[in-house]
Amino acid sequence: MANRKASVDSSISKQQGLFDSGPAEGSLDIVLGLKQLLSRLLRGYDRYLVAAQISKATLKEISKDSLDKMLSSDPAYQPSAIQVLAICRICGDDLEPFRYLVEPLGASVLSADDHDLVEMARLQEEERKIKARMNVLLSKRGLK
Repeated sequence: MANRKASVDSSISKQQGLFDSGPAEGSLDIVLGLKQLLSRLLRGYDRYLVAAQISKATLKEISKDSLDKMLSSDPAYQPSAIQVLAICRICGDDLEPFRYLVEPLGASVLSADDHDLVEMARLQEEERKIKARMNVLLSKRGLK
């Protein structure tokens, strides 16, 4: 008969716990701020017309009362990403709500006008790296 020993693993697991990482509790509780921002964007707009335009753009019916609830401080009603997008379009392609939403990620949103500037910066960085590599090769060959 084989000699068996009861083995109890008393070592500390190197595997990280499922809930040990990730965002801190409440760090993404930004809905009220988003609602306030959207309300400011819609200041001066007829909410009936805004609701109709959101309905038309999203092909999902939304009433003025639903829009008001969605923008109220009641946490039970939250705007969807598509509704936020529709409101941004209605307000003249204002990207501020999306800037607000990605801020906790340390990210930003660029307007279409700024894309060429970012591309230019990337190309300049590539050019700098290529020139540095060329200088290394020239030095290696004694040409510089």
